[in-house]
This record gives sequence, C-alpha cells and structure tokens, in this order.
Amino acid sequence: MTGGIIDSHHTGDEPHLLREIMRTHQAVLNVFSRQVGMPVARLALMRLLAICHPEPVGIMEIARQLGINAAAVTRQVKVMESEQLVERCADARDGRRSYVNLTTDGLRIFQQLHERAHAFEQALSTAVSAEDVAATVRVLVYVRAALEALR
Repeated sequence: MTGGIIDSHHTGDEPHLLREIMRTHQAVLNVFSRQVGMPVARLALMRLLAICHPEPVGIMEIARQLGINAAAVTRQVKVMESEQLVERCADARDGRRSYVNLTTDGLRIFQQLHERAHAFEQALSTAVSAEDVAATVRVLVYVRAALEALR
C-alpha cells in the first residue's frame, strides 16, 4: 500500500506495543475460551462476580466495569441464571433494579476455571523466561496506569 496513511507514518520495522497487546489479548481469550468451552463474555462476567463475591453487583455497575451496555449484561445474566450459575435479587428501594451474585455452583465453576487459567499460564511459561514475564508484567502495569489516567 503506497502513499496511504500507514506508509506515511511507519517504516515497517518499528515495534507497535499497543498492536501486540491487542493481538495477544485476543489470542489468549480465544484459546482459553476454547479450552474451557465458555464464551469470553461469560468468563469476564464470572470473574467480576467472583472478585466481588459475596457482595451482589448491580447490572449497571457490571456494564460499566466490563465496558459493555446493560442490555448485553442482562442477556448474559438471563442465560447464566437459567443454568443456575447466578442469582438475581431485586433492590429493596427500587424494584426496577436488580443485583447479581454467583450461586454456589457458579462460584465452584469459577474456581475450577481459575485453576485452569493458572495451568494455562504455567503451560505458556515454558515459551517465555521468568525474566521476560517479569519485564512484561512491569510494562503492562505502566501501560494500564497510563490508560487509566486518560479516562
């Protein structure tokens, strides 16, 4: 592609940190999701609910933290509720609002997924040295802090 926007800004050999972060993020989510047989959206929701457990979390707060709209959260919650992974409770002051919490089964399944995530990470560690992992984590913490400062 000659004369395009990409050509005017890049020589083609410089590192692209954000591109690699996004590509790696997508690859990790796709592979792990396939290995555990659970959609990425459900994994993210279960993780958030597990972190907050035993406190229930409102639909709007879930949407805000996951960066998705409330309707998408509600759809996912309905599916998970039918599978008895989560339970909803109405807000005592406002019946239109509801809060979500993992059920005992939901928490047990999340703990199994969490263990599988550690095994997945361990398997990946054979391809990357401990020093490189530490450096990568350090850089990612800096990048995340810089991004959060832009909010």
